[in-house]
Amino acid sequence: MGDRWPRQLVFTGAGAAMAGHAPVRLALTLRDRGDLGVVDGTAGHDVLALPEEPQDGRDLTEPGALIACWPDGPGVRAHRITTGTLGERIGTMCVPAEADAMERVQGILETDVLSRRSVAVLGLGSGGSFIARELARAGVGRFLLLDHDRLEVGNVSRHECGLSDVGRLKANAMRDLVRDHHPAARVHTSDLRISGTTRHELRDLLHQVDVDLVVCATDNRESRLLVNRLCVEEDLPLILGGVYRRAYGGIVQRVIPGLTPCYQCFVQALPAQAGDNEISSAGDAAQVSYTDRQVAPQPGLSSDIVPIALHMAKLALLELLGGESPTFASLAADLVAPIHQWINRREFAHAGLQPLGVSIDEQSVLRWYGALLHPLDDCAHCAAPREVGEEDAAAFAG
Repeated sequence: MGDRWPRQLVFTGAGAAMAGHAPVRLALTLRDRGDLGVVDGTAGHDVLALPEEPQDGRDLTEPGALIACWPDGPGVRAHRITTGTLGERIGTMCVPAEADAMERVQGILETDVLSRRSVAVLGLGSGGSFIARELARAGVGRFLLLDHDRLEVGNVSRHECGLSDVGRLKANAMRDLVRDHHPAARVHTSDLRISGTTRHELRDLLHQVDVDLVVCATDNRESRLLVNRLCVEEDLPLILGGVYRRAYGGIVQRVIPGLTPCYQCFVQALPAQAGDNEISSAGDAAQVSYTDRQVAPQPGLSSDIVPIALHMAKLALLELLGGESPTFASLAADLVAPIHQWINRREFAHAGLQPLGVSIDEQSVLRWYGALLHPLDDCAHCAAPREVGEEDAAAFAG
């Protein structure tokens, strides 16, 4: 460590626990050019962890030990070791336990029900990665994170992960990010590619994790239709979302099997809107290109994708809370539409909108609009009759 002495130490869960045992030697990792030291419980030589404060005259000249620490109330106390004695005190922080990490969230939600809920996030691109992070921050206890892709350099301008994760499977990178925000979360990952040949494997994964809610953030209609059909068959609530070309706007849909229209209903009823998808990669462009000309990828900005992803996260939380949060009670009364639309810019089909200005009674950009769509009698996925409670039916009838 030389002349660089950290001014602050952070003890992660394992490191803090070791400080309360018999004398043990731990490693110290320096960050921020030596300003911060991290003790994570790894064996080493730099830190001498003691079960209690050393008494006067205790010999601290053990070879290589630079810092001594011991339990101090709920935290850890640390001092430099100088010529065999305790020297300058060093500030310390401990990574909080699970209850402490979620304390502020529970103060808002007034319930810890999310810790017992499980969500599958299918598709971990720009939208899915944001949704997974937000659900972790809210305290969701179990995750299934699924994506077959690896993070590329071109992804990082819109993804929650950065250049340090390039080359990793998105599912693995997001697992670490989720745990970084919610260490107690149990995270299952999969690099399964969603297709007609893997639908049974996907069903098995949902059963294995005992999923309460599915969030579909994939970027193509085929995978959304497959996930939609699976959720209808399994009676699983589903949140879908996608952005339009160049992310000038987007659609979010909540599917409650037997109660709301499903994604197949949306595709059949509004094929033009269902077909208006962002072309954000070479693979997307190849699917819609013509024989006489190529179609260039035109990905939208992260700031244009976040409103759609954030609304999906809000709907997911509303569904997972199941009416147990007084804070979300009014939001449940507001978000009764099965489909919500957001417009970022006046382009394409919405180019004729009036400027936002100061109007409050006309459709404009940068606002959410609820759209009513009834389940279709001839829907290929959800047309089978089901009994629906009068109260639920009235809520979704607007």
